Amino acid sequence: MNRSRGTLGIVVVLVALVVAWQVYVWVSHVPSYVLPTPLQAAQTVGANLPLLLRRCLVTVEGAVLGLAASVVLAVALALVIVRWPVAEHVILTYALLIRTLPIVGIAPIVTLVTGRGLATSVLCVMVITVFSLLVSVTQGFEAVPHEVTELTELYATPFARRFRLALLPAALASLLQGLRVAGPLAVLGALLAEWLDGFGGIGSLMITANADQEVQLLIAACLAAVVLSLLAYALVEVATALAARRGYRVYQIQMGNR
Repeated sequence: MNRSRGTLGIVVVLVALVVAWQVYVWVSHVPSYVLPTPLQAAQTVGANLPLLLRRCLVTVEGAVLGLAASVVLAVALALVIVRWPVAEHVILTYALLIRTLPIVGIAPIVTLVTGRGLATSVLCVMVITVFSLLVSVTQGFEAVPHEVTELTELYATPFARRFRLALLPAALASLLQGLRVAGPLAVLGALLAEWLDGFGGIGSLMITANADQEVQLLIAACLAAVVLSLLAYALVEVATALAARRGYRVYQIQMGNR
């Protein structure tokens, strides 16, 4: 019931935004070459659908590969933190430092190293997403119930088996929570990389459409980017719901056990 109300609320807000867009164009008498109406934007999307789909696939490829690399790196670093707690402060400090780096500033440097292409998108996505994923996975590992930790220590469980049976199940739900934020951010990272290096995704299409003063195509590209971000969030929501049905949940960290 709550989920249905949430979906209805999203639809209502979306309809309200479209109506406000249309009313603003009518009241302000904005010409279509400055801001098209929602209907004109929809027609532009339909007329350029093959182009938009091709560009979206390029952006999705960079976002997915970068996010997958961030997940692997976050899990690996979190394992180091769990295995050697003394490294936690150092790893989290440098991860936060990387997260605070401005993409607009470092993307040109990344381009010089990797060249213009997919690798730049992947690295930019990693810079944006790895810190939030690292924090989520680390919290999941540290939130393993105390009874489970004591049991693995009692039986001298090897670390690999402890990871598979205790740490990974506990961290799965926390990882999905982190992906709720990291998923849309991955799309943003890929778009930023494409804006700066001209790689042929939606971000690059925005730049060329703006340069050519094709306002309707620019609006269509922006709408496509919004849809990609919403899909990224929705897919994580579905995965979270499926995990919850299988019994995976986010454990509350007991401060006395840290």
